[in-house]
Amino acid sequence: MGLKAAIKEIFSFFFKQELKAKRTKIFFLLSFVPVLILLIAKLIEIINPDTAGTAENVFTKAMLMVYFQLLIPVLALLYGAMVINEEVDNKTLVFLTTSPVPKASVILGKYAAYVLLANIIMNAGLVLCFLIINIDHLGSMSNVDNFFKFLGVGILASITYMALFTLLGTLMKKSIMMGIFFIFGWENVVQYFPGLTQKFTVVHWVKSLLPSVSESGDFLRFLVSQLEPSSAGQSLAVLVILVVGALVVASYIFQHKEYILSDLA
Repeated sequence: MGLKAAIKEIFSFFFKQELKAKRTKIFFLLSFVPVLILLIAKLIEIINPDTAGTAENVFTKAMLMVYFQLLIPVLALLYGAMVINEEVDNKTLVFLTTSPVPKASVILGKYAAYVLLANIIMNAGLVLCFLIINIDHLGSMSNVDNFFKFLGVGILASITYMALFTLLGTLMKKSIMMGIFFIFGWENVVQYFPGLTQKFTVVHWVKSLLPSVSESGDFLRFLVSQLEPSSAGQSLAVLVILVVGALVVASYIFQHKEYILSDLA
């Protein structure tokens, strides 16, 4: 079987399997908690006109922060680590490595399936949140263009983070702890360093693609605190290189790494 056909088969199998998994249902439920919170804030705003703007304020200063700083990297870590570690833990890796498909298709197919699923989970709740804050004026929604820019940048961020965590999963069996340190340690601290240092984080390149503060005002200002943005072209190029590089290296490692029985015990 050719690489393209094998990737398609692996993608289809794991996407359908993970869609039915219990953990996916839990992730979906967690992603809708902000929707419930925002719905309550909007109802209060409608009932009491004096609180006008409360729901939008909650969305811009809490939901988007949670989205970019927590939900995207954490889901990318969980799913990225599972690409290989899940097979090791379930003792099914031997079947994948001995099946008549290119080994690279296992990495690329599972990665693509989990990227799609993670983005469905993340963006379903985010879109509902945006509709809720505009429910009383759907015909004249504000910040629509910026919202879709946020959505696009968020998708690119999840693709990048998951590629890096997929690579990490091929390098070590217990990659979750290292990923947690990277997300909550390195990324959350170094992004606020001045000068060149912040460019050694993924989040710097992600935030550099967001609309400028002059375009979106308070809708963005809290997200780009201390950011010294790189150009959009440079940021896009860096993120693409990270994705392609991580997947190529991960595929190479998976093709050449020997998994002995003790690894599968």
